Amino acid sequence: MKRSIGTIAVATILAGTVAWSFAAAPAAAAEPFYKGKTIKITVRSAPGGGYDFYGRLLGRHLARHIAGKPDIVVINLPGAGGIVATNYLMNRAKRNGTELAILNRELAMAQRVKSTGVKYDVRKLIIIGSAASSTQIVVVAGNHPVKTLADLKNYDKQVLMAVTGPGSGSYQGATLLKLDGFPIKVITGYSGGQERFLAIARGEVHGTVNSYESTTAAIREHGLRRIAYYGAKHPTLGDDVPHVRTGLSKNGRQLVALMGAPMAAGRPFFTTPGVPADRVKILRAAFKATIEDPQLIKEAKRAKRSVGWTGPKDMRQIYDDTLNASDEVVNLFLGGAKKPKKDTSKYAKHEGKVTKIKRGGRRIWISYKGKEVGAKISGSRTKVTVAGKKAKRKAIKVGMNCRFTYPKPGEEATNVDCK
Repeated sequence: MKRSIGTIAVATILAGTVAWSFAAAPAAAAEPFYKGKTIKITVRSAPGGGYDFYGRLLGRHLARHIAGKPDIVVINLPGAGGIVATNYLMNRAKRNGTELAILNRELAMAQRVKSTGVKYDVRKLIIIGSAASSTQIVVVAGNHPVKTLADLKNYDKQVLMAVTGPGSGSYQGATLLKLDGFPIKVITGYSGGQERFLAIARGEVHGTVNSYESTTAAIREHGLRRIAYYGAKHPTLGDDVPHVRTGLSKNGRQLVALMGAPMAAGRPFFTTPGVPADRVKILRAAFKATIEDPQLIKEAKRAKRSVGWTGPKDMRQIYDDTLNASDEVVNLFLGGAKKPKKDTSKYAKHEGKVTKIKRGGRRIWISYKGKEVGAKISGSRTKVTVAGKKAKRKAIKVGMNCRFTYPKPGEEATNVDCK
């Protein structure tokens, strides 16, 4: 039996319509996974601290950047320096992408040294990103022959690096280079960044290590040259300023990874193992967009908190370097690269009237046996007493009778006793 052209056309159209409707049905029914869901953010510490601030800050802004706009709740799970929260995320939290946590910046180090209670493996946790970061910059005077990190490594003379004291970022950064074979001489006794920048400008020293954000003005004003950085890479640093690891030995790279971890991944967020890749992608993109959200940035500024995104790739490198660090490097890091205690039993004790004071008490001279002898006075390391009471160095005045305890004239005093 013959079918008319019209019948065939109608049948074809109907068949196409049915086929389209079946194909379109799943797409029409598909909804964002997070619609109607609740994301829980666990904070590794009690309410009120820095981790809590960033956890709740993300909690207030993250949903706007996730399709489906899920509800977000923030809970605190303090204990054991963040280990309790990390163990929870690793072993008990839901593995479907609805649980995040802001964990301890030293979680990889705790695992590396086998801290009591660690029941997690940072290699299995899924990194979302870090909400705050900072950069340390190595700078030298603009007119110094050293122009690059490679120049510094191969320089045939000592490069004087101004620092504050042991434990400070400037001291650790300069000491790292020295320990790794760079021709660095660490010059302590400077009270802060501005004093170190002025010392470079005057030619007393050749360079320093400092927070990049706190150094940008000095780079412009004094023509300082940026030769390397560690920590997070600041957005304004180009490829001409390398990470310091590019010039370090294996041990040096491991040590700088340990030093840089709290800066590059200072407020790290994770989700559980086992989350599907598409949801991980959603969470990471939303996290980055949230950190760059003008509303969040404005709120952080009001609270006088910095924000800065560090991505999963950089964070994973930091954690891998930490876990692979040698015992020698870990012990050096845990010791803080501090100087051994000085034997002061053979220090000189010179007493006389104060004849001259410079730089707000940082340099003081007395008359001793007919000669003028001077000492450096540290605001933190030199113990100063006036009339038997603890005092600041600015309390010392010309005409006072003072006794210096120091290795020799011209060096930093451990004690200055005046009356």
